[in-house]
Amino acid sequence: MAGLAARIAAFAHRLRWEDLSPARQRRTRWFLTDYIGSTLAGSTLPEAASGFVLAQPGTVRLPGDSRGLSPESAAIAMGTCGALLQIHDGFGGGGNHPSSSIISALWASREGRGLQDILLPAAIGYEVACRIAKCSHPAQTLAGAAPTSTTGAIGSAAAVGRLLGLDPATLANAISIAAFSAPVAAMRGLTEHGSVVPVHGGLAARTAIEAVRMAQAGLAAGENVLEGGTDSGLLHLLKGDAAALSPEDWQGEMLDGVFFKPIPACRHAQPAVEAVLDLLRAGPLEHRRIRGIRVLTYPVSIMFGRPPRPEHELYDRLMSTPWAVASCLVHGGYGFDNVMAPARDPRIEALYPKIAFEVVPAYEAEYPRRFLTRVEVALEDGSLRAGECRMEYGLPSEDGPYSPRGTTTPPLDEAGMRAKFLDLACRRIPRAEAEAILGEIFESEAVPA
Repeated sequence: MAGLAARIAAFAHRLRWEDLSPARQRRTRWFLTDYIGSTLAGSTLPEAASGFVLAQPGTVRLPGDSRGLSPESAAIAMGTCGALLQIHDGFGGGGNHPSSSIISALWASREGRGLQDILLPAAIGYEVACRIAKCSHPAQTLAGAAPTSTTGAIGSAAAVGRLLGLDPATLANAISIAAFSAPVAAMRGLTEHGSVVPVHGGLAARTAIEAVRMAQAGLAAGENVLEGGTDSGLLHLLKGDAAALSPEDWQGEMLDGVFFKPIPACRHAQPAVEAVLDLLRAGPLEHRRIRGIRVLTYPVSIMFGRPPRPEHELYDRLMSTPWAVASCLVHGGYGFDNVMAPARDPRIEALYPKIAFEVVPAYEAEYPRRFLTRVEVALEDGSLRAGECRMEYGLPSEDGPYSPRGTTTPPLDEAGMRAKFLDLACRRIPRAEAEAILGEIFESEAVPA
């Protein structure tokens, strides 16, 4: 049997737009739209400068940005800016964020092609990345590797190769080279909320662009670098099951499990936020009267259970469940206003010592199909307020909604996705320009070549 990279390349070469169901075609359009919006909004933040630290001049321009960047620099910058607000899409079955690598790599490689031309390659890249993420989930995360970068490099190579029309053999080499050189981002960086972490999706996108370029030059990494033999392939390192991968049968099923975020926060902080929103439905709560807060949850969520460092950097806050819970309680809700408020808030910081986490075995057993969390707030008068979230993050749905069920925040439908995009995009560009992007991606519903 041919190597796994060659089999994935054959899938990427054969898939056609009409092979995708109308629901998957629609979701793919939202993959591109949502990440463009996330990039536009992220580019308005001071932290966006981190995406340009490695920048080199060139001809590629990011959405809403006039500076010219090399393709590699553009991939890193877009991958970073789009991830800053932690509101970009995620795959429930694999724990990865496909957009930050795949959309960024395609944007940086499109060379004047229209947005419609990106759609089919994006669907291919998502399918490849998410298949690999699924076959190694949650073992890869628990072993200490962040799946966004590892799977993103491989999926992005398949996507860019299809966009550029590589023949199957060259595309197989690009996928193998991406597997050979994929950046392995340590989960520890995420749990310590390092300010460099938003860059890792862009690094995967850069790796894919370089892998394609090397393959075009005739270089190769080997036929079995991805799956290896008994113990030497990348999937062994990622704790993945190569036997679960059958590219000959893929039809885009993984697209159904990619969800969009309705709020700006780490996916593992969102269930706690939703539980707080649930308890707030009974009425406002005076945060000064809080005596203690119990967060009953699953183990991976507790990995994000430390408060921010004193500087309260943006990423440090968005990846911190204590900050998200305390901010929601202090402000009486959660959204962009929480993120854009002053980073240091004595009212929020005063609640950190009152927050305690506890693993619930029944919640642990449901992970990763469901992210279950209960928040109990004890008040000084002896009363107790409690709320729950049963977010169905790992359960795919072809027909929607676009965000996970089981949340207090209403799941995103078509109108919600449009409103989210306009809210994000119009933080950087005029509404007319934002509407034009929607028009190019959606209005004609044209079939990409």
